[in-house]
Amino acid sequence: MNLMKKLLLNKLFLTGFVIISGLFLVSIFYFIVFKDHIPTTSLLFAADGKPLPAPYSFKKFPPFGTDGFGRHLLIVMIVGTKYTIAAALIITFLRVFPSIIFGLILHFYFNKLERPIKSMVDSLNYFPMTLLAYLLLNVILIQDVSMILVDGALVEGAQPLPYWNRVVLFIIILASLFVPTNSVLIANEVKIIMNKEFIECSRVLGATNWRIVSKHIKPFLVPQIAIIFIRDFIQSLILMSHLAVLGLFIGGYYFREDLFGQTQKVSLSNEWAGLLGMWWEFLWTTYPWISFIPILFITILILSAKGMMEGLKVELALMDNLRETPLKKENLLLPENLAPFERIRNYSK
Repeated sequence: MNLMKKLLLNKLFLTGFVIISGLFLVSIFYFIVFKDHIPTTSLLFAADGKPLPAPYSFKKFPPFGTDGFGRHLLIVMIVGTKYTIAAALIITFLRVFPSIIFGLILHFYFNKLERPIKSMVDSLNYFPMTLLAYLLLNVILIQDVSMILVDGALVEGAQPLPYWNRVVLFIIILASLFVPTNSVLIANEVKIIMNKEFIECSRVLGATNWRIVSKHIKPFLVPQIAIIFIRDFIQSLILMSHLAVLGLFIGGYYFREDLFGQTQKVSLSNEWAGLLGMWWEFLWTTYPWISFIPILFITILILSAKGMMEGLKVELALMDNLRETPLKKENLLLPENLAPFERIRNYSK
């Protein structure tokens, strides 16, 4: 039974996969059928004619209520699901797969520089990546046109970038920050595999670097890359959430008046991290449940990915044990009073 079939029979992996893919497919289905239409409730009035302040609670509009614009929160979350998962997957892809190329190049062609590069990359781990990403993105992804005083006159500052430029820059910067770390990690994995005896045998028989990578390193490295991919997917979700709380959304935001005419920021994509940044202020109001809705959904997504990673680790460990078990059983079947080298002859039969 190959690895994919075993993973589909693993409860942890299957549960996480079903949850993530189910959420994504529901969001895609809603986009196809309803064109991402978000139903909105207009201003409500009490019996005496006084307006009732929005947002409205989950008791009036189950299951989650509405936001300050009267939008139904469940539909907002469904609309943003596909953008959240897609953005995290793209960021993770750009973090992992270029790192494979750089890691192999580092090991095979810059082996002497591997140790100093590793030392420099390790030093980056002591700097908070959220803060570094914020410092870079806050300069690039400006949203508001500021007025600058030049020679006693007010002039307009830098203009905001177009929407898709902001999206691309956001993804590239978040991915590139972790490519050095992943490259060193993969180079270390390749180094461990290269120290195995069968690699030396292949060298003696004249195998090239490409053949060693494609035939010998690949079977060992691919499962590790899968684990790294899921781990980086989780880290990408967490980093996106942190940046959103600091006011940096994927694609940016626009200003909109709520039901009472107050101007507020609105995420352009409605992805969950941006919704968390939008609704973070509700924690200090009488509507704290609104802030916990994106936190709950992001947590479900992270736990699902974590379940997939743990299921994958379990199946890989079982496969490693199965490789070792036949040799142990053969050793137990051999008698103990054999002459020298007789054990080797028995193995060769």
